[in-house]
Amino acid sequence: MLCGSRSSESVMAVQSLYRKWRSQTFAELVGQEHVVQTLRNAIAEDRVGHAYLFTGPRGVGKTTMARLLAKAVNCLNPDPTARPCGVCEMCAAIAEGRAVDVIEMDAASHTSVEDAREIIERVQFRPAEARMKVYIIDETHMLSTAAFNALLKTLEEPPDHALFILATTEVHKVPATILSRCQRFTFVRHSVSAMAAHLRRIAAAEGIVLADGVPEAIARAATGSMRDALGILEQLASFVEGPITLPQVQSLLGMTAAAEVDALITALVNHDLTAALRAVHGVANQGADVRQFTRDLVERLRAVMVLKATGDRTLLDLSDDEVALLGQWVQQADMAALVHWVKLFSNLDAQLRTTPYGQLPLEVAVVEALLVPPPVAQPASSSASRSASLAGRTPTSRPSAAVPAIVPQTEPVRAPAHPEPVPPSVVAPPPPPVPEPVSASGSEVPSDVTPVSDPPPPPPEAWAATRQMRPPADPAVARAADADMSVLEQLEAIWEDFKRDVRPRSPTVQALLNSARPYDVEGNTIVLLVTSSFHKERLEEPKNRSLLEDLLRRRLGKTYAVRCTIEEKSVEPTDLRGKIREARKDELVRAALNIFDAHIVDIEPLDPE
Repeated sequence: MLCGSRSSESVMAVQSLYRKWRSQTFAELVGQEHVVQTLRNAIAEDRVGHAYLFTGPRGVGKTTMARLLAKAVNCLNPDPTARPCGVCEMCAAIAEGRAVDVIEMDAASHTSVEDAREIIERVQFRPAEARMKVYIIDETHMLSTAAFNALLKTLEEPPDHALFILATTEVHKVPATILSRCQRFTFVRHSVSAMAAHLRRIAAAEGIVLADGVPEAIARAATGSMRDALGILEQLASFVEGPITLPQVQSLLGMTAAAEVDALITALVNHDLTAALRAVHGVANQGADVRQFTRDLVERLRAVMVLKATGDRTLLDLSDDEVALLGQWVQQADMAALVHWVKLFSNLDAQLRTTPYGQLPLEVAVVEALLVPPPVAQPASSSASRSASLAGRTPTSRPSAAVPAIVPQTEPVRAPAHPEPVPPSVVAPPPPPVPEPVSASGSEVPSDVTPVSDPPPPPPEAWAATRQMRPPADPAVARAADADMSVLEQLEAIWEDFKRDVRPRSPTVQALLNSARPYDVEGNTIVLLVTSSFHKERLEEPKNRSLLEDLLRRRLGKTYAVRCTIEEKSVEPTDLRGKIREARKDELVRAALNIFDAHIVDIEPLDPE
């Protein structure tokens, strides 16, 4: 008996905190009140649907909510408003995982159509013990296309005794045909304050002593995931003897102290480059995670930006002391600079993950943040004034050799009325200086004497005729080129996600795509730049090309052919397509395109000084 007792205690000791403290009733669930209230009302009114889809980040309670719903529809408590009670035989069986009528399936390891057909066959049989047979399919987006298609009819019209609950972290990968057959609930990340309060309750129950600031530090490191927060707490409890202090949390998790993040922000708002680089150097010397430091920096800058933009502290999950510190930065920092910094540092995560140069990308970003001024958009009231203001920039203010003529997309592109009109960007130069009037004897007339009449200035046509006119670009050609470049930018933005989509269908093709990148769009053809002829030949095989074209159609909503090339074009753009492609890389041009919902119709050369 003694050995058996020890064995039981050992099993309980190794049970994870997030499993031990998994919510058993709706009342115990932390957060997601909008989902809880809706499901409670559905259970009380006996209006439970036949299929649900739970979406949201990892660790926020999707699977827990699915199990609670499975309990609620099978709970033996006579009062519907008290379900799930958590104490009846069915609730206990489901909680312990021994209910044969509640089937949990991990779609990541059951992706084939055979697994889906097995579900379809078994769902026809009535439950053995429970009131309803519940299927919980986790990570639903991992199912293959054939598996999704096989489930369609069953999800639309399941037997009366069946309930499907799908959970996924990537809802965009779930086909629309599946989404339309389910009631969808979106789960949100937990706030820092709610997570910190929950961690304190669990720590008190487990006999774990947490110093001031530790629950909040754990909550921030978990980024809204309650499961991750409990995992960190369990790791700290095993690592630390006695009370858990904030330095121990920072040391174990590779976090950086808030003082170091604050020092860098203070240096940024004071434009002190030496102090800013010294803060980065100190973080690197401590052996801290530079990526985590950058994330903390972005989160802090975001808080300053939101507070400066709104003045509403309720939008931020911060203490009074933190809000007071942020208030000082709000008074010093410029809004344009804050937006520039947030964009700059938030783009470093991927670079810091793959760079062999340590903290160098962060140091470069710090130098750029203080030495390169943020872009300022020029206001304009019409398409003509927008084109003229852009073209009027001097080479010292805009380094590019040409500027795009931008018009709103809502305005139709009209054919020119004359063969060679004057572009709107061509402004008549000032007339040459009029020589000082002289008298008949050849002496200069005093300045206070007004001449009888001034010579009339030359007409604008004369000045326009002296300039070498460039024929305007074909609007249709320019519009097509601009649309192609827009598709290319869209594909570049989703390229990493697209490669992940390929992996379940063909790991080989996904490996080949690691040596390829989107390079150009030519009408209905997408051109990929690859590193060798071997990759080109393999990707252009009919089977592999068909796979890529099918996934591109799903991603972009239009059918495109795929072609590969190993020859990169010249860096200097000479044709209109190349010039439009280079122009769309400019921050001011992108801002104008987004703000005015416009497209590029031509590229005009800058006037010389």
